[in-house]
Amino acid sequence: MNANETFVVVDLETTGQSVTKGGRIIQIGMTFIKHRQIIDHFESFVNPGQLIDRNIQQLTHIAQKDVKNAPYFEELAPMLQNLLNDTIIIAHNVNFDYPYLNDEFRRTGFPELTSSAIDTVQLAQILLPTAPGYRLLDLTTYLDITLNNAHRANADAHATALLFLKLWQRAEQLPAVVLKQLQDGQWPFLRQTQVFLKLIKTNGQRKDIRLLKNVAIRQPMQATISSNQPNLPKYPIATQEKADIFGHWLTSNDAQNSLMNRVNEFIVKRADGILTVLTAPKIGKTLGYLVPLLLDAKSRPVVLLTNDSSLQSQQLTLVHKLTKLLDIKLNTAILYDPAEYIDLDRFVAILNRSVDASQTQFFKARILVWLTQTKTGLLREIQVGAQNIDMLSDIQGDTESQYFKQARANANVSDVIIMNFESYFNQEQHLRVTRKIEKWPVVVMETPSQFVTNLQNYFHVDLNLTQVQNVLKNLNHQEIIGLSHKQRVFIKQSMSEAFKLIKQINHADKTVPNLKRIERLLIIIAHLTDIIKIGSTQVPHELNEGKEQLIKIKRLQQQSDVISSVEVQAVNDQQQVVISFDVLDRRIYQEKFIVHIHKLLIVSEYLDNTVSEFLRDAPKNITVERDFIHNKATPVRIVQMQKSSPIVHLQAITQQNVGEILIILPDIERVNHWYQKIKRTVTTQYSIVAESITGSLEKIQRQSHPEQANIVIVTDKIFSTMWLRDQEVPAVVIVPERLVWQPVSRLALVLTQMQKHKAPLLITQLNAMQRNRFKSQIQVAHHFDVKNNLIQQYSQILKDV
Repeated sequence: MNANETFVVVDLETTGQSVTKGGRIIQIGMTFIKHRQIIDHFESFVNPGQLIDRNIQQLTHIAQKDVKNAPYFEELAPMLQNLLNDTIIIAHNVNFDYPYLNDEFRRTGFPELTSSAIDTVQLAQILLPTAPGYRLLDLTTYLDITLNNAHRANADAHATALLFLKLWQRAEQLPAVVLKQLQDGQWPFLRQTQVFLKLIKTNGQRKDIRLLKNVAIRQPMQATISSNQPNLPKYPIATQEKADIFGHWLTSNDAQNSLMNRVNEFIVKRADGILTVLTAPKIGKTLGYLVPLLLDAKSRPVVLLTNDSSLQSQQLTLVHKLTKLLDIKLNTAILYDPAEYIDLDRFVAILNRSVDASQTQFFKARILVWLTQTKTGLLREIQVGAQNIDMLSDIQGDTESQYFKQARANANVSDVIIMNFESYFNQEQHLRVTRKIEKWPVVVMETPSQFVTNLQNYFHVDLNLTQVQNVLKNLNHQEIIGLSHKQRVFIKQSMSEAFKLIKQINHADKTVPNLKRIERLLIIIAHLTDIIKIGSTQVPHELNEGKEQLIKIKRLQQQSDVISSVEVQAVNDQQQVVISFDVLDRRIYQEKFIVHIHKLLIVSEYLDNTVSEFLRDAPKNITVERDFIHNKATPVRIVQMQKSSPIVHLQAITQQNVGEILIILPDIERVNHWYQKIKRTVTTQYSIVAESITGSLEKIQRQSHPEQANIVIVTDKIFSTMWLRDQEVPAVVIVPERLVWQPVSRLALVLTQMQKHKAPLLITQLNAMQRNRFKSQIQVAHHFDVKNNLIQQYSQILKDV
């Protein structure tokens, strides 16, 4: 292989996953590359000699009429052989397209291709380790490559060619040492993908890279001394003053201005206090509270708390923009717990370990490239495709890890510190002691509904003693290969002590002694887990959480009010003993959290009454305030299904060009029911995506795009994560079952989310009480006459939307 050969990107659309199982090619697209330039294209429909399944038609938008007069594969085969011989084949998932093509050649009596081949999925996973996904659509969006008519072979082949050329450029930008590691290492690359990497020549040395034990890393962000700026600009109270400073940044309504003034009024008060502000959607609330905080020197250091990582990124970006606009000098840092960061020493120690599974080996190669890109060392940056990699736990950092120490050093001198709830619980005391402050001047909390749950989980421990005992008994009778005599003796002694502890816990009811026994039991489990790993034996999943539980037990031992219970539960028709520990969460909130904050600002678009009461339950010396920032948001247009079937409505809607359609259901069983029902009864070009059937909820959310022709069927779990902040709500949301709206607060959350976006349509069945309660947020779009043509009626409704 050399760089001057002809590369050809091949993409196939087929009727099935395998030629041997009756699958046939229905379209082939090829894009030719020479001297790193696209020089030619070839495309053709292919008559499969069989009917195309409706699901395939929905996915590819290739109908029977498109292939009816197209050539059969055997008619195209001689020309394809001439075009593809003496080329290097490229495909996005090469182990599908290349073998499929050869199977068709073999089926029709032609010789198979022997060309070298390159996989762009693997190249992208290596060279773009932080990409949001590795489907062709994900990557083209990420790299700003135009892809029209996805799942058409000609369009996909052209987009893959552009992707390949960009990946070639990325490979040239790698530091020489990393490029050589990729070229020479024992990596499980598909076909000749690694041979291609050997063609790459680096563009030169990068000044931002340094070597650490033969691993190239990007220079981490360095901590700087916190600035002292006495002459801050004066806070602009009047709307016109704000407009003069911020211009187009301000929203077109008065709500953002009201929020700014309300926050400013709160932070300049001398008394300690809690202010809960409920806002309308889409008013620019992050800017609304940041402006007064950044212009008030007494509010520093300000802590921004949220569990929404995309919001954290937004906060960080906005603070940087504001400081530049306002000519303010201040430092900002995001701080997570140590285990969120990579430990370089641990990674280097296992880098050359050759006994790992191919998936783990491949992940090491991804990390080598990622280390040349990351400024933070946060492992969450490389989470896509890493969910089942056991190695992750082996390279997590601790308090002595370089990236964590750097992040905490930055936080120690920053004026704005961004954290999630767990990080705050673990880190805030150390930060206060370092800064020599008794209380944080201002803490801002967004996504407050998750705070109470996180606080409870921070201390909560439950351990299924019966399950642990059964697992240990199985291990006791299992031969673990590769252990020394001393290690085997240790295992027997540890097992004996563990069984004794479990027996004592079962017969004791005092909390403090049981805490100590559980601690000892978890220490034994941790040691056993480490030894099991040495013997290359799979660690039972029941023991995997032992180290995390041990941390919580030590945390509980520092609290004065610990509640414990031992319960017998029926699990899989077996009586099992479960011991649990908790704390009085309200007391922890009052005595450990709120006492270390002068002013707590809670900002949210929706807040459950229970959570609101919890957060406002403060000591008497703290003032508690609540406010509403109203805004004339566009009401959500509602279509009442009346007594007509949701299937009839869905059939009519899919005849329009509306992009993605979201269907929300109460549980997975109902998702499966509707998936099968829609698959059987709705005739449409739309693809059907369903939670736990075609992918997890997280995967569906990550890959969702409002312009795609997908029917997305999900559970009401989507309410807890809702639509990600950087995604648009689909134009049409259907809730076909009333059970979803119980409790009715879920409807408030959905309406609030939908009001953020331009005129979405909610198709459901609300009762009179619900319509009256949310009358300011909804507008009935249409009263259907079921006897008339629904397609025409929806055509008019959607035109209005």
